Amino acid sequence: MQTLKFQQAIAEGTLLEIHLISGETYRGICKKGKLADSFELKTDKGLLSLPYWTIKRFKQI
Repeated sequence: MQTLKFQQAIAEGTLLEIHLISGETYRGICKKGKLADSFELKTDKGLLSLPYWTIKRFKQI
């Protein structure tokens, strides 16, 4: 994963599509998480808190 581009997208509040290593895909806006090395993803169904290492790939929408 391209950490620097992901962190830039978080700072800008960009809508992202995130594909996790578990195979799940989510769409939403990310922000920095409360725990170290984590982020929060706000989707239309709720708020997810995930560690960075779970991201396989992402793209801006």
